Amino acid sequence: MKIEIGESLALSYLKHVKKCVIYQTNWKLSSWWLQELGKKSPAEKLYDKLKESPSKEKTAATDFDVKDVLTSDFSQFLKQAEIDALGVDKDGNVYAIDVAFHERGLGYGKKIDARDRVMKKFVRSYMIMLGCFPGKKCTVIFASPKVDAAKQDLILPVLEELQADARFKDNGITFEYIANDKFKAEILDQTIEASRNDADTNELFLRSYKLISMPYTKLKRGKRKDDATDFAPVE
Repeated sequence: MKIEIGESLALSYLKHVKKCVIYQTNWKLSSWWLQELGKKSPAEKLYDKLKESPSKEKTAATDFDVKDVLTSDFSQFLKQAEIDALGVDKDGNVYAIDVAFHERGLGYGKKIDARDRVMKKFVRSYMIMLGCFPGKKCTVIFASPKVDAAKQDLILPVLEELQADARFKDNGITFEYIANDKFKAEILDQTIEASRNDADTNELFLRSYKLISMPYTKLKRGKRKDDATDFAPVE
């Protein structure tokens, strides 16, 4: 399986900064969970409510309707989900992170397509938290180290609209968008600082960081006693 450095960083962030005691990358729902969530759970009820609601009047400010990202039935919608990093801390708080690490900046196609894909991740993770972790405090995070201004200017207003939507007002579930300078300050820098004295080398991101931060210097060879080539004269 392909190992993503962004996912590894997200896992290290959950472990060292959020102090999660349980953490996993590439988390997916099992088939039996999908069956349980299909029995008119709060998650499915929300999905049906969103699908059946009249299409909203789109404005120039957002030009977005949450129905636009519900492109399949409920079971298929969740079956396609894969949370890049999931963690639970000792108090039972849950963190679900989707991280997009694209070298040239956030991809996902054109500006509108990128916005809709990010919103789809928020909506889908929200439903998973609602169905799988009822009553728990959950934080749904989308993180990316580089998002260009044109895409971010479309994402932020829609996210604010989603946060204000009464249908997404479960008191325990919150949305968080972390990108650009905020990504560096809150995820990258804090993870490096929190794990500075950690000797565990099982985490790919931390191993990579230790590799590039090693003090590479030219080797200075000193003369040792066993390097001597003097021989006693033969009598």
